[in-house]
Amino acid sequence: MIGPAGARIGELSESLSRIRSGQAQDAEIVAWLRAASPMAASIPRPRTGDARRGYSRTLLYRCERFEVLALHWSPGTATAIHDHGGAFCWLAVAQGSVGVDNYVRRDTGATPGFARIDFEGREVLAESAIDYRQDDVHLHRCFTGNEPAVSLHVYARPIDRFYTFDERAQTCTPADSTYDAMLNV
Repeated sequence: MIGPAGARIGELSESLSRIRSGQAQDAEIVAWLRAASPMAASIPRPRTGDARRGYSRTLLYRCERFEVLALHWSPGTATAIHDHGGAFCWLAVAQGSVGVDNYVRRDTGATPGFARIDFEGREVLAESAIDYRQDDVHLHRCFTGNEPAVSLHVYARPIDRFYTFDERAQTCTPADSTYDAMLNV
């Protein structure tokens, strides 16, 4: 059960379909995230999911242009280094803080399974901070510290498939997007 906050975000998410493509899109989505993030913090964590992964993904809204997810993070959790399958990505911290390890992909992507990536730095996003990814050259790994967190993600075009990366082995592996729960989309 998603609850009233999730339903309200679902209703609000429908407004994403009215956002224009182009230069104004980023500012409009940031404004939308600032309005929706406080509601995301009250969405209950789904009961299903892979507990070993340490975070859950709840789909709140999906149309052909956008996908909106709430992620619930357990303390001490980290994702794999990943791209966003060609989609633009905005991440807003709704509760707690989320760290981001930034990487850049240095190869052309022409050799299947090979990827040369370099670490660019680390930042910790406090509550209400927003991170933005606009290409599959700038990669990241998200993580939490000693406290749980909730983040709200908007992808400009839904992500069905993306890549995860291993910095030491210089490899990339395709992965399919999954959800632990879904609002009625």
